[in-house]
Amino acid sequence: MASASPHLSLHLIPDLPDSGALAPQLQRIDAQRWYTNYGPLVLDFEAGLKNLLQAANPGLDFALTTLSTGYHALELGLRALNLPQDARVLVPAVTFPACPLAVRHAGLTPVLADIDVNWQLSPAIARAAVASQRIAAVMPVAVYGVPLDSAAWDAFTQETGVPVIIDAAAAVETQKLPRHCLVAHSLHATKPFGIGEGGALVGSDAALIARVRQLSNFGTVERIAQAWGTNAKLSEFHGAVGLAQLARWASIKAKRRVLLTQCQHALAGLPLRFQPAITQAVPSLLMLDIAPKPAAAVRAALQAQGIATHQTYLPALYRHPAFAQLDRVTVDGNLTETCPQAEYLAAHLVGVPFHPFMTSADIAAVAAALQAALG
Repeated sequence: MASASPHLSLHLIPDLPDSGALAPQLQRIDAQRWYTNYGPLVLDFEAGLKNLLQAANPGLDFALTTLSTGYHALELGLRALNLPQDARVLVPAVTFPACPLAVRHAGLTPVLADIDVNWQLSPAIARAAVASQRIAAVMPVAVYGVPLDSAAWDAFTQETGVPVIIDAAAAVETQKLPRHCLVAHSLHATKPFGIGEGGALVGSDAALIARVRQLSNFGTVERIAQAWGTNAKLSEFHGAVGLAQLARWASIKAKRRVLLTQCQHALAGLPLRFQPAITQAVPSLLMLDIAPKPAAAVRAALQAQGIATHQTYLPALYRHPAFAQLDRVTVDGNLTETCPQAEYLAAHLVGVPFHPFMTSADIAAVAAALQAALG
């Protein structure tokens, strides 16, 4: 029997400001007739975002620039590192395709790495890869919004001299800012801090952030092209959403964390495991490890009851036809055909509905369906 709740027919629903919350900012755009090219709303949004991150990282001096997408934050961040053409960049095998695509479009070569038991590319894995392979940079990912250990990545880049750009797409504010690494955020509608589409790049190297800003504006200075840039600026309309979202952020965080607690209570006692360290996040998705049950069978059972499921970031990237020829390495840094931990997640992770519009009855329905599927 299909679920009666429309909130369970999709695994996520974006939580963006409504028209009433946007109206004052849209009126500012109407009054000023400024629609893009670092207008007053984008500048105000950047200042507000910097204040938010500064409060979460007291005493740290950093710069940031907004971009039209989180993908551009990754690509232009890599380009600003001035790595040699085709240099190899280590990327986790479990992440969104934007990561290897950004590497390739920056003129570099992605190398896929297996992940650890915390579902992440760790500094230990990166050290092993750097010791045995030619790796010029590393792009670890805050998978599903769970933040990375910024101090550990700072230590890695200081010890090895290998630059790091952290893809913290869904970890705005919760990802502590390192002193020696770049951090890229996505502001896509599906992220906890969503503005429809957008991104931000943050780092302590103000000159590098300035280069990224220049690259995002066709590489120009006073309309004279100084570098091979692109058009990756944030529009005033997205700045308007960003300003409205800043005002809602405390409420958004609270709702998602309360929802996570409710889900943990509802699923307590079932033979499943939550993502390690998920309580450190403002959760964007709810991925459950249902081993030893196969994920495909559990997903089919839930979908038969009208409950949407997903396997975001799975299967591993080397299972995508576009990336099938990429080199891949084990946690020990050795070349491999398959990555055991990535394969484990593909076989045993099930994503279930998780968004702020779920009701207690929705959570209970997901719990009951999982109990039936898991026996």
